[in-house]
Amino acid sequence: MKVSILLCLLFVLAPITLLAARGGGSDSFMMGVIGGFTNSEQTHINTLRERANARAGGISASDLDRAYEFGVFMQWRAGMLGFQLRPTFFTQSEGSGAYEYSTTGYTAGAHFRLYPLESKELKLFFQTAVVWGSLKTKIKEDTFNVEADGANLGYLVGLGVELNFGRHVLLFEAGWRYLPIERNIVTTTSGTPASNSVSQSNVNQELEFDDRDLSTNMSGTQVLLGYGFNF
Repeated sequence: MKVSILLCLLFVLAPITLLAARGGGSDSFMMGVIGGFTNSEQTHINTLRERANARAGGISASDLDRAYEFGVFMQWRAGMLGFQLRPTFFTQSEGSGAYEYSTTGYTAGAHFRLYPLESKELKLFFQTAVVWGSLKTKIKEDTFNVEADGANLGYLVGLGVELNFGRHVLLFEAGWRYLPIERNIVTTTSGTPASNSVSQSNVNQELEFDDRDLSTNMSGTQVLLGYGFNF
């Protein structure tokens, strides 16, 4: 509840503050789309995959170490400051047939930007963000299936550039996001896991392996490209 209140305050008060600070030639409102990848390594899931590979004598699934991320954004700009609302869709998956591993979810971010250097065509920015993430984990190993949900609040730091062509804007940004999800609650399960696989998969309880929480994350370095339109 406290997290939800904090995000609501950020989403409502930040654009109001920027609008109140208007008074320069850089005031603008922009909407657009953005996408790219996040180097998000799922260490615990990868351990289960390695064990399944050893048991089965080779499976088609590789490690989960990169996710694709796509989203939309709305940005308010006043002078050197910018505020952006950005929801994104996050997905990574490996395997097919008897062995499949995946994480799928979404984020909602409140991004604060500083534009220290800019010309008419090129703008450099630094940014930090508060990001809420929710993730669904799916594991299929032979006849065993389990799904679990987790969520947490994290943060992001990064930098980027905007290339302006009239009202059209091309964006490039790179950054690092910290968003660990230590607890994942089982929502559905069927079958029986192998002895060296998941150790607890009862519905409405924490997903575990080796008698400890199976954690996931939406953390990692990001490289994103986007398009925006200034109104």
